[in-house]
Amino acid sequence: MLLEVKNLSVSFPEFTLHPVSFTLERGEILALVGESGSGKTTLARAIACLSDPMARVSGEVLLNGRELLGMKERDRKPLRMKEFALSFQTSAEWLNPSLTLAEHLREVLCRAYRGEALARRARELMALVGLEEGDLSRYPRELYGGMVQKFLLASALALNPPLVLLDEPTGALDLASSRGITALIRDLNRKLGTAFLIITHDLKLASDLAERMVVLYDGHVEEAGDTRAILDNPRHPYTRGLLQSAVGLNPARDMWGIRPTTAAYTREPHGCPFYGRCTQSLPACASHAPELERLPDGRQLSCNRGGILTLLSCRNLSKSFGRQKVLENIDLTLYSGEIVSLVGRSGAGKTTLARTLAGLLPLEGGGTVAFQGEPARFTDLHRRLGGVQMVLQDSQAALNPRMTVRAAVEEPMRLTGHLREDAAAKALEDVGLFACDSFFSRPIHALSGGQKQRVAVARALTMEPALLIADEPTSMLDPSGKANLLRMLKGLQNSRGFSMLMITHDLDAALKISDRIFLLEGGSLRRLDPNDHIRVDFDRLFDAG
Repeated sequence: MLLEVKNLSVSFPEFTLHPVSFTLERGEILALVGESGSGKTTLARAIACLSDPMARVSGEVLLNGRELLGMKERDRKPLRMKEFALSFQTSAEWLNPSLTLAEHLREVLCRAYRGEALARRARELMALVGLEEGDLSRYPRELYGGMVQKFLLASALALNPPLVLLDEPTGALDLASSRGITALIRDLNRKLGTAFLIITHDLKLASDLAERMVVLYDGHVEEAGDTRAILDNPRHPYTRGLLQSAVGLNPARDMWGIRPTTAAYTREPHGCPFYGRCTQSLPACASHAPELERLPDGRQLSCNRGGILTLLSCRNLSKSFGRQKVLENIDLTLYSGEIVSLVGRSGAGKTTLARTLAGLLPLEGGGTVAFQGEPARFTDLHRRLGGVQMVLQDSQAALNPRMTVRAAVEEPMRLTGHLREDAAAKALEDVGLFACDSFFSRPIHALSGGQKQRVAVARALTMEPALLIADEPTSMLDPSGKANLLRMLKGLQNSRGFSMLMITHDLDAALKISDRIFLLEGGSLRRLDPNDHIRVDFDRLFDAG
């Protein structure tokens, strides 16, 4: 074991890094990921015993079995650069503008080299990180960002330490420079066997380099485990939000980020730090902090609800109309707080599947639909808050043209006994319509197509659904109306936290807002990766000829 961190905690008056534990093997790359302010750099500084003097640090940091925090600085100093080294993002803090690169390296190398051996090692280091020998005579101000990061790496590697801590090694770099640094770190790890602890908010960097990752939020470890497993199947709502916000991992999608907190932040009582931003939190999460638990597969997770919930699932779902088999043994799982799109040709059975999942068509054979782990009782789910609502494709037919806007929007609440003051007004405002008396009293038939579609969404939202099923919500709109409605739906899903199943034949729309996309073809579902080059396949699939 190269590095072992045990219950390491750092406290400031305004921030606390709660106890963190992890290990790092020789030659391994581990990433600490999270948003700015999550505690990543605080943790790195504590490991390197460089915390601010006002910080209260507790726990243990063992390097090759030797505990660093309890050492006197005079005993710890010889270990720096030889046993472990650091490379922080802010070069101005670590590079003296009045010294050349050669002089910077000399200050480190003089601990192990003399004369020509020192000069030769300096040249070797420059070549190792892809810099020129002539760059040794340059000053830090003469370097561009990529060169600075390369030189900081060269300095960290000067005395061949088995462990290097890198704080945001690509944080301020352009794409080409970032890729170069990523390739360099990978190459150094392979050639030298150096272990790297990478502190970053760049999920693409972590995915490219790290075998394992630790996810931090507001000073807490939320999830930790194998990088590939976390990227493919995040278990914590915060981890999923980070992955969905990573442009490098989602080049086809619009980026929305994690929704702002919906609850006032308080330190007492201490609850789940992600409570106000989570799409599946319970009132108890506000006062009860979850424990970091190890799951059977080795993953570590901190969530009062056991991770991302399965909201709705169907198994062996089949459907026939006469002799025509439309759906055959469909399995589909929808998770809390996500958007899933179902795409396919006209007539493929998308609406049939949506109506069956919404409880508007009966089940056949041995097919089952479950909601939050229990057999779906749609009579109840349609009539309760936090259940299932569906927005039909033809808003013209779905709304009574003789009703006023108020009557149409309030109708679900009146029928179910959930009429609440201002709920209709809030729903109309959320979908971008007026909540004034003149609009409330306007008859449905006097609205435009886009307004009718928004009213249909608003009436569904009054029931605060956990799952909204939208069947071709943009098919009857012009391009501008389509774009506005899509952004509205994604914005509502992001802010309210419900899950949405969108039925569409519009691949471009699905690519923009979906977390997952499924193709329905020949009665079967196939998951598609929007980041793979699937355009050719879809052009072929949707070509009527």
